[in-house]
Amino acid sequence: MKKTLITALLIVLLSSTGLFAAVSDNFNVTTVVANVDLMTISTTQFTGTTVAAFEALVPFTTLAISGGGAQTFNAWLSTLSNNRAGFKVTMKATAMKSSIAGQADAFINYTVTCNSKSVTTNDAAEVTATSPILTYPSLSLVTKTSNKISLTVIQTDFDKALSGSYTGTVTFIYTAN
Repeated sequence: MKKTLITALLIVLLSSTGLFAAVSDNFNVTTVVANVDLMTISTTQFTGTTVAAFEALVPFTTLAISGGGAQTFNAWLSTLSNNRAGFKVTMKATAMKSSIAGQADAFINYTVTCNSKSVTTNDAAEVTATSPILTYPSLSLVTKTSNKISLTVIQTDFDKALSGSYTGTVTFIYTAN
């Protein structure tokens, strides 16, 4: 009888300790945040911090020149990035050129400046700024920039320009690190 009583007590003891055991469970919370690497030339300074605000910027596409010297216009090189590895922006430009079949091309040169970096065009040659306009080797938070662009047409080139329609291009290149 003693054996049966001891066995019964052991069974009760073992089954009751299971009732008081601590139980836990968990779940993971995950997400993926995509790289944001945006750049535009806008008509206003970018002051937002979101992709939606960036996408609402109005693009600046054409600067109509009517004379030599400093030009009056509002254009901003704007960027938005969350890329941990950072980014850089470089600039290059071509002179305004007029082409007429059977005749030599005519050029009007200018200097374009952004974030204290300048490029002065040189007739048919495409000219690249000697250093990047913006350099961010890495980011620790979402970074926005908006730098005013200025342009000065070389007065003597404009004064001696031959008749015709002239077009030049200023190009900014965004490179994610």
